[in-house]
Amino acid sequence: MSADLELSSATLVTIEEGPVSVVSKVVDGNDRRGELAVKTSTIHRKFVREPHDIIKEARILKSLSHPNIINVLGDVADARAETLSYWMPYLPFSLPNLLASSMFSPHPLVSLFTPSPSDPPSPREQKFVVLARSLIFQLCAALAYLHDEVKIAHRDVKPHNIMMDANGKVVLIDFGIAYPEDEDASAKGSDLWPETKDKMYFEVSTGPYRAPELLFGPRTYSAPATDLWSLGTTLAEFFTPLRLVPSSHSSSDDEPVGRPHISDPQLRMDGAKPPEPFVIPPTMRVGDPSARWVRASLFDGARGEIGLAWSIFKTRGSPTEESWPSFLSLPDANKISFVDAHPIPLSSLLPHLPPSLRALHDPSSLDTTSHAPKPLADAAATPLDLLHRLLVYEPSRRLCAHDALHHPWLADKTGVLLPEGYKPAAGTAIYTWADPVARDQESRERTLGDLIASMK
Repeated sequence: MSADLELSSATLVTIEEGPVSVVSKVVDGNDRRGELAVKTSTIHRKFVREPHDIIKEARILKSLSHPNIINVLGDVADARAETLSYWMPYLPFSLPNLLASSMFSPHPLVSLFTPSPSDPPSPREQKFVVLARSLIFQLCAALAYLHDEVKIAHRDVKPHNIMMDANGKVVLIDFGIAYPEDEDASAKGSDLWPETKDKMYFEVSTGPYRAPELLFGPRTYSAPATDLWSLGTTLAEFFTPLRLVPSSHSSSDDEPVGRPHISDPQLRMDGAKPPEPFVIPPTMRVGDPSARWVRASLFDGARGEIGLAWSIFKTRGSPTEESWPSFLSLPDANKISFVDAHPIPLSSLLPHLPPSLRALHDPSSLDTTSHAPKPLADAAATPLDLLHRLLVYEPSRRLCAHDALHHPWLADKTGVLLPEGYKPAAGTAIYTWADPVARDQESRERTLGDLIASMK
């Protein structure tokens, strides 16, 4: 246990306070490791929201070593206050902030003409695709490490738990409800809420990112597969609409109301047509200092488990023996009946899909209504194909994170732009970004950190 970081109220400023923990920034420290953040939570079962567990979280994180997983630098328990704190590098950028930027889009906010499908990608679209591919690649790398090498499921993958450093390195945080598959009972002796393979918590994940099987009461399930669904819903938000809302509007994925979702009639304007990339209500205007952009979620997590299930079924179709063979084995599968719903093409809900990829690979030729995707060897080199393979009902059919890294859209021969100093797996093609609108060679060469900073 490190003792070189003095924790006191004088050195910490709260940057986030949630229902189970507080995250603070060390503002007057002089640590050789750079800027630090501290997470603190109670270890008294009476005051902890089950199954959140900072004891298990700290233990798991200290056993991990991957560039895209948060690095725990030390921890300390306060017996008197019954709390545990651990510290980690402070990360200045979050994925929700990037997703809420109108700059993070392949489309201009205002366009005087409609581009032809045969037009080459615009500089704006090129930047969007380069950045999106890099971030998605890194997130898949984090999950591939967790699932394949250390046999751990995160169980709360969502934009809010994805941070970035100044170089553009993606960092997955918050392992408070993670599930280690191969731990023996002795390793769990100090856990607040121990789990076994036949007595798992299904009360995990957050709102619109929850896998559908978790909504029907299973006490045993594939935890990594729930991460894959959450990965799909998270990646979908790279391409869902942006809506202009009042600055007071709630947008946290942890809050029960106020978050726009793709089935919201206000996003579709007339309630029927596919949503526009940028949705501006009649009462609001771009540039208003009292307004801000909010990214819509693919599903509606604001109306509880039944509402979320119906939101999923309206998009991906009602479960059938063909689409979800194991559905009826779930404990609560027969407790409520839903109106039959037919699946709809995912492309109709994702207006920020890159136009040039739409031209190269007609979305109508890709059947995203199916829950049995074609073999990966036949995959289309588009983000739509990747999303489709993650958002299938049967858990065993979801594309695993390791295979996602080899999906044609991420494994394209042009390569992936990665953070400075990042060491990818052998065989990964590295991309060097040159800004097509820069005036000289020196300013043309851009790092991943430069791209993220330009999205503000």
